[in-house]
Amino acid sequence: MEKQKIGVAILIVSLLLSIAVFNLVKENRETAAKEGCFQNARCNTLATTLGFSHLGIGLLFALIALGIYLIVFTRTEETLLRQLQEQREHLTKEEKLRIITLLLSPNEQKVFKTIMESEGIMQNMLRVKTNLSKATISQILADFERKNIILKEHRGKTYAVFLKNVF
Repeated sequence: MEKQKIGVAILIVSLLLSIAVFNLVKENRETAAKEGCFQNARCNTLATTLGFSHLGIGLLFALIALGIYLIVFTRTEETLLRQLQEQREHLTKEEKLRIITLLLSPNEQKVFKTIMESEGIMQNMLRVKTNLSKATISQILADFERKNIILKEHRGKTYAVFLKNVF
């Protein structure tokens, strides 16, 4: 919504500046026509002013385009975000878990599936069931925690591993 407001403000300012620049160009052309500057090269100052005014017109069109872009892009962005949110809400727990599984490496998939099958499994038992080293299990679980997939609870000398309730 903020981008849309900025876009509208840029559009209004550029339209007001456009009116001023076009009036300036019109006055300069009328003055040049009265003094006959287009027939001979006597009016260098007037020609320079007309050159800068044309540059100003180009910049104003760029500002107008930017304003329109910000207004239109914001609407498109909001629509896409709304559609993604609706799709995310319609996914079942199984579909979410399947999508996560597809994004994991083979070792991560083993650990993830084992945690899904045995919620609250102890970290040392996880090592036995997956046949992975202690270091590999620790690294995978640390990655899962950082990605907010699991929750580890301290139990004695080891940890119990649970899936987060976001699924």
